[in-house]
Amino acid sequence: MNYSWDAILSHVARRVGEAAEIEVKADELVLPPKSEMGDLAFGCFKIAKAKATNPAEAAKELAAKMSKVNDHSIEKVEAAGPYVNIVLKTSDLALRVIQDVERMAKKYGFTEEGRDRQLMLEYAQPNTHKEMHVGHLRNLVLGSSLARLLLLDGWKVISASYHGDVGAHVSKCLWLLVRQHSDKIVQPKPKLKKGQTPPADMPADAWADHVIEGFSVEMADQVLHSIEKDKRTGNYLGQIYSESTKLLEENEEWKKQVSLVQQKLEAKDVAWNKLWQETRRWSVIEMQTIFQELGVLIDRPYFESEVVDQGQKQVDVLLKAGIAKESQGAIIVDLEAEKLGVFVIRRTDGTALYSTKDLALAQLKFEEYPKLERSLHLIDNRQSLYFKQLSRALGMMGMKKTLEFVGYEFLTLKSGAMSSREGNIVTYQSFRDELLAYARKETAARHEDWPDGKIEHVAWCIAMGGLKYGMLKQDSDKVIVFDLEKSLAFDGDTGPYIQYAVTRLNSILKKAGWEPGKNGATEDTGRLKEPQEKILALKMAAFPAVCRRAAIDLKPTAIARWCFDTAQAVNDFYRDVPVLTAEAEIKEARLRLAASVASVMILGLDLLGIPVPEEM
Repeated sequence: MNYSWDAILSHVARRVGEAAEIEVKADELVLPPKSEMGDLAFGCFKIAKAKATNPAEAAKELAAKMSKVNDHSIEKVEAAGPYVNIVLKTSDLALRVIQDVERMAKKYGFTEEGRDRQLMLEYAQPNTHKEMHVGHLRNLVLGSSLARLLLLDGWKVISASYHGDVGAHVSKCLWLLVRQHSDKIVQPKPKLKKGQTPPADMPADAWADHVIEGFSVEMADQVLHSIEKDKRTGNYLGQIYSESTKLLEENEEWKKQVSLVQQKLEAKDVAWNKLWQETRRWSVIEMQTIFQELGVLIDRPYFESEVVDQGQKQVDVLLKAGIAKESQGAIIVDLEAEKLGVFVIRRTDGTALYSTKDLALAQLKFEEYPKLERSLHLIDNRQSLYFKQLSRALGMMGMKKTLEFVGYEFLTLKSGAMSSREGNIVTYQSFRDELLAYARKETAARHEDWPDGKIEHVAWCIAMGGLKYGMLKQDSDKVIVFDLEKSLAFDGDTGPYIQYAVTRLNSILKKAGWEPGKNGATEDTGRLKEPQEKILALKMAAFPAVCRRAAIDLKPTAIARWCFDTAQAVNDFYRDVPVLTAEAEIKEARLRLAASVASVMILGLDLLGIPVPEEM
């Protein structure tokens, strides 16, 4: 994409080079530390070195030469120590940037760094048979934003999710689900001869043990039928799982039952498989609903059950090749020499681990998408050692393409850290409802005359703005302690503050009856001369470069920072520069500027997955 800001930088660099009689590249121009010093600056160190003079003297000489030449883009050139500070003409800058925004519309900010290149971004990795909780949110919000950024950078992005739908947690959940509902399974009655007394039913615990050991398809049907419809959710299964971990700590014999269940599941026992398939469906439906709410779009969902068999085969191959070996009954890859410890790839009882399945998953991805140039994985930093081990093991297997890992720190609430195992988690649904209730209350208090539907919509936008911005404004390597009230505030560094700045601009445009294209692209921006107007033009001009850098660094934080800084500039403009009461020609120019700024801010917020309501 050809952006006017790049052309302006190239033009200024050429002017500097001509005056200094050396070649100057656009990337040698920097931003001054304070906006009042100028819009661009050039350090005269290499000029001074070439001419064997003082950098400050070289700056004075260069500024004097450049000031003698009239330029349509440059308003003023001044020396400041070893730097030459350059002030751009507001009218020329604003016109060219506004024209870019109007011409490119939703493509503004697009770059072609990844053109005709394909990558996969794996994020959204909650397990089935567990609740979706607050701890998952940072992964979902960050991953969704990264996917949008990489698409804007020109990459063909395949968004992938990966879900643990088999393994120990599933076995524990299904084991307790069956135990708790075993009383709904009818105990068989023997045929009695006349006069015989029917035997008493087996005691509850004994019957539960019997059901676990002899679980049949008929029993699976009875268990599933006995569960109320409103409990057929991942949330309910997560509660069962949390309860099971506590019970298993108290009873060693039950751990043997769970091991039996897992072995039956891996052997694809018909009855246990039927129970697993149906309960897995409940979890998947719940996940898809939550993903949709959060704007998480997945192209290819992967499940551990797809790769568990191939993973076991791969372990056998590694054993045969001498890459893996047996150690105390388990199968490992010894990476001690590389200071990566021991990588366990099969349990002592022969069942699969995460690592077993991840070995096969990596191969499956590249088989399905042979044109992949990059495979990105969004992971909790606490898993970094594991993924280093996985990457090295794949390399030893002969995989030439490397995996890239984007780490992030955990999210917690003021109440502390959470754990599915401990059962002290805050579910996504309860957290969302708390956000919505607070946003709804604040919105209703401000707008008593609004209908319920409008209040609900605006509250949703505010809740999502507070939630997502609160997570994305922080660097991914920082722990987030989420504060609900601060994140939903209309002032300060928050999502609602930025959303409100956009609605203020839209309010001006609405009152003026201004619509894109309706008023015509008049060349009236020559009247834009206020400092606040130039700041907004510069913010818009910087947007494509900010997007490019954020995509390269894989850090949406840069977009969040741009949105907040621009919102502050919008509020200064709104406060100090009259629009609706200005003279006709300047009014039209300012409306055109306001429309462009609102458009680019909406694009920026969309990269963060944040919606903007019409009013707030």
